[in-house]
Amino acid sequence: MKQTEAFRVLASADRQLVLHELLERDGTASIDDLSRQVAARRHRLSSGKIDDAMVERAHVRLVHAHFPHLQARELIDIDWDDEAVALTDEECVDQLLEAADELDSWPPTDLLERPSRSR
Repeated sequence: MKQTEAFRVLASADRQLVLHELLERDGTASIDDLSRQVAARRHRLSSGKIDDAMVERAHVRLVHAHFPHLQARELIDIDWDDEAVALTDEECVDQLLEAADELDSWPPTDLLERPSRSR
């Protein structure tokens, strides 16, 4: 993967969050867990405070836009029967992470901060 392509992948906060969650979870997560985490981070709420509509919107964005983008670049595999997403063992993932290290915003710390309990 060329560096410019890696930066295109990382240009989306949702894709950054998906990749970060997969890295934090040893490379695999359920689609539902990723949808919930992305919704919580995007709205800066704890996962217990987000509503089903927020999770559904995140789910739709992931399934219809971001997962296909990541799959096309051979960064993730999806098992639709088990509704699970996994990082590939491809060299592309390593190349993406090398490019990510050059970004000031990787990992996406502004979206990873734990929300306050009052929200």
